[in-house]
Amino acid sequence: MAQGMARHRGTDRVRQADPEGLLAHVGGFEALEEEFSYRIPRHEIRGRIPESVRGTFYRIGPGRNRIGGEEFGHWFDGDGMVHALTFTDEGAWYRNRYVRTPKYLRETREQRIVYRSFGHNAPGGWRANIGRPPANCANTNVLRIKDRLLALWEGGRPWELDPETLDTRGEHGFEGRLRPWEPFSAHPKVHPGTGRIYNHGVGMGITGPRLNLYELSPTGRMRRKTHIPLRRAGFFHDAGMSERHLILVEHPVVMERLAPFLLGFRSFDGSLVWRPECGIRAHVVSLETLQVVRSFELDDPFAVFHFGNCRDEGDEVVVDLVRYEDFGVNEALRNVFTSASPQAGQPWRLRLNLRTGGCRQQALPVEASVEFPQWDQRYSGGATRYLYSTAVLPGQTPGFFNGIQRLDQETGRVSVHELGPGRFTSEAVFVPGGPAEGDGWLCAVVYDADTHRSEVVLLDARSENLEEVAAVPLRNHVPFGFHCGYA
Repeated sequence: MAQGMARHRGTDRVRQADPEGLLAHVGGFEALEEEFSYRIPRHEIRGRIPESVRGTFYRIGPGRNRIGGEEFGHWFDGDGMVHALTFTDEGAWYRNRYVRTPKYLRETREQRIVYRSFGHNAPGGWRANIGRPPANCANTNVLRIKDRLLALWEGGRPWELDPETLDTRGEHGFEGRLRPWEPFSAHPKVHPGTGRIYNHGVGMGITGPRLNLYELSPTGRMRRKTHIPLRRAGFFHDAGMSERHLILVEHPVVMERLAPFLLGFRSFDGSLVWRPECGIRAHVVSLETLQVVRSFELDDPFAVFHFGNCRDEGDEVVVDLVRYEDFGVNEALRNVFTSASPQAGQPWRLRLNLRTGGCRQQALPVEASVEFPQWDQRYSGGATRYLYSTAVLPGQTPGFFNGIQRLDQETGRVSVHELGPGRFTSEAVFVPGGPAEGDGWLCAVVYDADTHRSEVVLLDARSENLEEVAAVPLRNHVPFGFHCGYA
């Protein structure tokens, strides 16, 4: 408790030095060192948990963004912490655990930065970094497969956890089919029709950089893997999936001068640069063959982190994503404790014609800049009416995502849920509540800067302004995270 109070006083000092409130959100980046397991009785819950909500909500993200007084070089470097909230008839059960990677264990023991990571090199100059890949933080996304929970990261293999206790079981290589040097990205796609799981990862081959492609069975067995060559090493965070295709966008965020990174002179992040003159390509891959059906050279280069739902429509593949005009967002991600300008993007649609090779692009309606697009995952790969996303709403406390937005793609109407002063969130996952698409709730973690605590909220995904139906108060804050899931 004393440690928690000290961190809260640190947040107070930030507010005193920031009278305009531009850094009110910074407390959400502070570390949570403690690991908890406790029950929240039903009488402490605001509102009422719907009877159909009896699964587990998972959230993953960096549990700490600095150690021993040193900040990590990038938000992506924070050690992975998984949070789980299970909804029960009696209330809810919360627990959180760090993923016990070698990086976490050694740096915790020594209380200093030891390993090279995405945004910084290890201390000791080039000799300590030459030939060494960034350490796996296991901090970006979670995938539940039967009795396994996988903590995923961009540049390495998954780490397996117990889905109930969150105890770390060890690095996961899919029974030896995924080799240590084959990254398994943080955005696998689960096909609702077949249950098969598709993913990718940027790797290096004898002939140069390549994009590895993977297909898993519904039980998590590696069925197939292949690769497609790339013109240059780059950054592929997410992919889109329609009923018959996987869509990957090769945007102009590229590795500049690969040799300085390999020789230990630059971090991985320090080697990524925005080069719009390199152009932008979209690759459409057949799920049946895992081969490229067609590649498209797009006009007007942009950057993309996350995709919305995608679908096949006649000769076209319709791709929804969040577009950034450049890679400037990365600067804010490097400086999470001082950045006062939230960075988000524009919902965007591509129509890729497989017959003609043509591409049409259009902006989707929006009330505010957005990120973390979500939809009713039961309808992945098909037509969906609603697109949900976190938003940076004007008129609310600035600094981080302060609202949730819903786009009705049939009417073009945009609805927003305002979180209130000093309250911030991240990705919200859709929780089904009925058979129809969009019939259910949005579940998200909300951080309150005034109390330095978090709560898990349920919003009615069907209501006019996504009204809150329940909120589960936690005894601690949940550091700002990346992605979440419900199972």
